[in-house]
Amino acid sequence: MAPRLLRTPVTLAVLGLLAEKPRHGYEMRTVMRERGHDTVLKLKNASMYDAVRRLTAAGLIEAGEAAREGNRPERTVYRITESGLRTLVQWLRELLGDPAHDQAAFTTALLFMFALPESEVIDLVTRRAQRIAEQIDAVDAAVAAAGEVPAIFLTDQTYGQTLRRAEHEWLVTFADDLRTGRLVWPKGFE
Repeated sequence: MAPRLLRTPVTLAVLGLLAEKPRHGYEMRTVMRERGHDTVLKLKNASMYDAVRRLTAAGLIEAGEAAREGNRPERTVYRITESGLRTLVQWLRELLGDPAHDQAAFTTALLFMFALPESEVIDLVTRRAQRIAEQIDAVDAAVAAAGEVPAIFLTDQTYGQTLRRAEHEWLVTFADDLRTGRLVWPKGFE
């Protein structure tokens, strides 16, 4: 199966969590709940285990030893492969830097951006902000060229522009907050 077809928010989450350290499925779910990722991902148990199965079949993760804690059932621990890590990094670069991807994909990439160096994340979100600024300019020009078209027929454009401007402002502020240290990159993720 081609890695591009595998790219979903859930598979990105599994790869991101396993890039931190090997884990079993239950631990991945627990970490996502603790970090609040489950509110972004709307994750169901079946979808996560399906993602694990598909990623294993694609060679992006592999099953390791089974672990048992106390009276709990035996659980298979998974780890990311070199191919999986390369794929994760590639996906994160695309999703963080290119505004062509939907908001759910971008938000998921933000959850696991720590698989990249901080300086690269700053560069990627700065590039995304520049691309969005270009989109804003192009749409502003198109709306201006519409001339006598009643404004009511341009509401889809004005709505989109409001969202693009808000995202642009957030991206610029986020990159600046990382650059200046107002947001501190977590230790162990340098």
